[in-house]
Amino acid sequence: MADAGTTADSAAGEVRVDRLVPGGEGFGRGGDGRPVFVPGGLPGDRIRATSVRDRGGYLRAESWDLVAPGPERVAPPCGEADRCGGCDWMRLSRPAQVRSKAGLLREALVRTGGFRDLPDPLPVAEAGPDLGYRGRLRLHVDPEGRVGLFARGTHEIVEIATCPVSAPEVEAGLGTLRRHGAAHPGALGEFSGLELRAAPRGAPLLAHLFPRQPGGRLSPRARAFLEALARDMAVAVSGRAVGAPADQRWPLPGGVELRAPPLAFTQVNPAVNDLLVRAVVDGALARDASDFCDLYCGAGNFTLPLLAAGLRGVGIEASTDATRAARAAAHEAGLRADVFLTGDVPRRTRDLHRAGRSFELAVLDPPRTGARDALPLLLALAPRHVAYVSCDPVTLARDLRHLAGGGYTLDEVRGFDMFPHTHHVEALAWLRR
Repeated sequence: MADAGTTADSAAGEVRVDRLVPGGEGFGRGGDGRPVFVPGGLPGDRIRATSVRDRGGYLRAESWDLVAPGPERVAPPCGEADRCGGCDWMRLSRPAQVRSKAGLLREALVRTGGFRDLPDPLPVAEAGPDLGYRGRLRLHVDPEGRVGLFARGTHEIVEIATCPVSAPEVEAGLGTLRRHGAAHPGALGEFSGLELRAAPRGAPLLAHLFPRQPGGRLSPRARAFLEALARDMAVAVSGRAVGAPADQRWPLPGGVELRAPPLAFTQVNPAVNDLLVRAVVDGALARDASDFCDLYCGAGNFTLPLLAAGLRGVGIEASTDATRAARAAAHEAGLRADVFLTGDVPRRTRDLHRAGRSFELAVLDPPRTGARDALPLLLALAPRHVAYVSCDPVTLARDLRHLAGGGYTLDEVRGFDMFPHTHHVEALAWLRR
């Protein structure tokens, strides 16, 4: 029997997917003219809905049959593409992926941000390969110890044998992890998830695991599993290394290194991150900025290269581990290490304002949820330029609208294809006061 709100296909009928919308789903019109969202639908596809959820103002095709494929639908390079929820655009050709990401970014800026005077299409930069690019892979573990990614739209574990978008070191690490898990039955089930992260320097591969039980309690068998695993790779549990140090390093523009402990954020795609960092540094130099504040600076992904380029600055980050690593990297590069401040971003930004500090440039790279709480304080600091980096076009557009209301003009927006074969797109927006 259908769930409440779910109907047969009569409301939608046969639907032609016109375009992709923020969130990555296909969009078309049903037989009654209402909008229909089609998860997994691609531009030009003709589909017949077999189960439709009625949301009042729009419909959602919960399941559907493909009547005729669109011109950009291709065979995916992964055998699990239709089950695994990791790469939702793997059946879309690479040129169409890039075009669609430009469209998603532009649509969010127009609809949510209210920005009309935008290039069409917006530029989206690419770098490196589209397969084997992921140096970081987050995986889920169920109580039975099965390791994998969630199936599309569910919390069912898909036990991937291989992951074509992951770096070879990460793929090999997944095999090693499962081998040790098989040798210690029941141990993996004591963890709810884990992350495998490869790096060119420092620990080549890190397995970072998160216990299922509150307080991180582990049985002797789980501890024995960790000790065995630590003989083949660096291991950390909830940020704490098991055995050898688990810090990793990545080269950054300007001859500096990003040093990241297990809990510090790193981008999944080193080649595109390099392109993004260079764009921020080059943009700062082109705007004659001599000083900056970097909010949400992490372990120094932007702060360190900006310092190396000759700018003075301050980096603010909530994570003590990340700022400790950033200071160590700065000291090693002969740069000032005391510019990295640990603390809540809005509070630290307020402190800078009260101390009478001013900056020509503010750099923001907040979490996916955006920088809503910090924006009023950023406006009080009144930097001449703002460089805002975001992985969520809608959140970006919302925050840019706030800045525009505070007297800033949007100068430039570029996308960066940080996540090939998914709908996600990184963006860099430049604003001036």
